[in-house]
Amino acid sequence: MLKHNRITKLSIVFVLVLSILATGYSYAGEVKENIEELDKKLENLKVIIKTIEEYYKGDVTEEELMEGAYDGIFDVLDPHSTYFTPEEYKEFSLDMAGSFGGIGIQVGVRNSNITIIAPIEGTPGDKAGLRPGDIIKYVDDTAVSGDNLTKAVKLMRGEPGTKVRLGIIRPNNPEIQYFDIVRDVIKINPVKYEIIKNNIGYIKIINFNQNTNENVKKALEEFKEKDVKGIILDLRNNPGGILGEVVKISDYFLPEGSPIVHIDYKGDERLTHKAELPQFTDKPLAVLVNGGSASASEIFAGAMQDTKRGIIIGTKTYGKGTVQTSGALPDGGGIKLTIAEYLTPNERKIDGIGLTPDIVIKNPQNENKEEIKDFAPMIEEEKPHKGDKGLNVYGAQQRLAYIGYDVDVTGIMDQKTVDAIMKFQESEGLYPYGVLDWTTRDRLKEKAIEVYYSGTEDLQLEKAVEELISNRR
Repeated sequence: MLKHNRITKLSIVFVLVLSILATGYSYAGEVKENIEELDKKLENLKVIIKTIEEYYKGDVTEEELMEGAYDGIFDVLDPHSTYFTPEEYKEFSLDMAGSFGGIGIQVGVRNSNITIIAPIEGTPGDKAGLRPGDIIKYVDDTAVSGDNLTKAVKLMRGEPGTKVRLGIIRPNNPEIQYFDIVRDVIKINPVKYEIIKNNIGYIKIINFNQNTNENVKKALEEFKEKDVKGIILDLRNNPGGILGEVVKISDYFLPEGSPIVHIDYKGDERLTHKAELPQFTDKPLAVLVNGGSASASEIFAGAMQDTKRGIIIGTKTYGKGTVQTSGALPDGGGIKLTIAEYLTPNERKIDGIGLTPDIVIKNPQNENKEEIKDFAPMIEEEKPHKGDKGLNVYGAQQRLAYIGYDVDVTGIMDQKTVDAIMKFQESEGLYPYGVLDWTTRDRLKEKAIEVYYSGTEDLQLEKAVEELISNRR
């Protein structure tokens, strides 16, 4: 349970301030002086707009100019802060309500490109084969980029039953691939759960919307009745959602008083959410993540990792560590504004960095199976340490990257490679000292082959089951 609903309060204050400014009302003293100074600066904008209207040869309306001015303000902010026209804000509100006509993908801006964070499971985008990391270049015949994210989202939305064509680029493949997708009503059922082999409770959370907590609680209560031996929380391709929901769910698993997340607001203000009503702290826990796990998913995984409450398995997460709030404008439009950054219980930054799992393991896909043919042989007799270079190091880096570790394939034993080897050694039950010894080298060869021949098997889920059976926490 939260003691302070900070975001709700900020939203209310935000709307009130906008309404006051829209009516021309001002307070006395410093606030009045600030508004008067702003009014002087806005005179330049008025002159620019009137000059364009009178002399510009092209066709443009005053409304279009104002929309451009609003967009321009947000161009100097971060990619997650956005201005909405009245029509766009209406669509945004529908999205928050969890029901809309579209294809069912979560998108964001990365390196100025519109990038798919994750397709929502079971939606047209998911069934069409869209993947996390896909870059959207075209929506129908319109070229799109990170500069017009809102426009791209609007183009992808539409009446159920109608078609939309996406042109996307995938990593390591410069050719544009096209997907024809039929829109549908996107109703987000955020939680699926079942009891799998070895009497282990499995919960898949698609995103953290306003219904997530109650459904997770329902699953956990059933698991308690059936006395499951452990719990797997699957957050793969979960793009995040409502902060309050992930705090409530984290609360179930952590001992009372344990920090869940630190929220840093403007200035020196910090709000720390702590566990208050733990109910499921007696079962071993594994959390599955991948590159499509973002925001609220990273809050949960980070809290479990820092407190050593659960073991994190999968591949490196997306790295979205900011908090947004939204509010309506008097004309029916609205804005979404980044108001805070969150840190894990141990005060680790997530934004732009992501989380590295305790056990890194990658589920193979058909198109990366050819990579194994080009792996360098590891036949040198040396046992490379930090700073060493050679064929063994190069081959080890290739295999580590193939399995899913975050390394640069350079042939030089840098700190990044040492860290990856240590994590690999730990996950395989070897002595974790970061040296590429012969046992580690041979196990890397075996692991790469295992991944190659696993086909469509879910190696991450299998590893989670294995860890819970051995009660390794």
